[in-house]
Amino acid sequence: MRLSSRGVMLATGIVAASLAVSGSALGQDVKSIKIGWAISKTGPNTAGASITLLNAYKLWVKDVNDAGKVPVEVVEYDDRSNSEEMIKAVERLINQDKVDFLFPAWGTAFTLASAPVFARAGYPLIAVTATTDRAPEFAKRWPNTFWLLGTGTSLSGSLVEVLSKLRTEGKIGNKVAMAGVADQFGIELSTATRKSLQTAKFDLVYDKSYPIGSQDMQPVLTEAKRAEPDVFIAASYPPDTFAITAQAKIVDFNPKVFFTAVGTAFPLFKQRFGADIEGVMGTGGTDADSQVFKNYLKRHVALSSRTSSAAWTSPTAAI
Repeated sequence: MRLSSRGVMLATGIVAASLAVSGSALGQDVKSIKIGWAISKTGPNTAGASITLLNAYKLWVKDVNDAGKVPVEVVEYDDRSNSEEMIKAVERLINQDKVDFLFPAWGTAFTLASAPVFARAGYPLIAVTATTDRAPEFAKRWPNTFWLLGTGTSLSGSLVEVLSKLRTEGKIGNKVAMAGVADQFGIELSTATRKSLQTAKFDLVYDKSYPIGSQDMQPVLTEAKRAEPDVFIAASYPPDTFAITAQAKIVDFNPKVFFTAVGTAFPLFKQRFGADIEGVMGTGGTDADSQVFKNYLKRHVALSSRTSSAAWTSPTAAI
């Protein structure tokens, strides 16, 4: 599923329509619009959630309030990187705080877990940070949902297309090692990548998952290194992306292609590793020449005093 400009406009239109219906359709004078979100401000999801969503949410609120019309009021809860806490917080936002619109939690697993709650309450769910091949199925099951990030197959297919080109050019061989976090995102991406590699007739010489929250990645990297792959692929979340990158240097694991997933595009990644990550590949991409993106980035830096993740914190995430 590819994101089209029509899809972005439709999702954005849903936001506007939902907010309008909350007051004006009932003949009421709207004094403010109440927006709610449950997001990871503590725990292992903090970096991903803040860089990819929370900063964009805050920028959107500032843009709306600076426009000087109907102000936005925010109700926020910390889900503590815990799915059960996230569900409780979303239900609290719906039933107690009675927010006009809900912004999604971060990540594939939390998005999928909260989708039925959004649907039962009649709130649109704009899934900005969820990757799943079942997106078309879920869109039919929950017509209130909009899946903007695409599928695991589209992501892995693009990666394998690049790898196939490199193989044809004689720059890499046929052997691939893969490791993935045992979370919904890692499972989705690993499954799709496994199929894409098989279709392209690559030899998957190492394939292993690791528990979410793992920080000692040396055993995984050492085993992968023993398989002597040309390519290493990590279906990783930010904490493990950083751990894998740092510890690959410790065990002297430097295959011709080194690919990590979420976190590779974060400014902090470059700040921490500097020249050591030259040539490292990762998920996502942004048209840096787009004037829309340039305008967004300028406003984001002015608000947060730091650069945005060019691939993951997009104008789309800011609705």
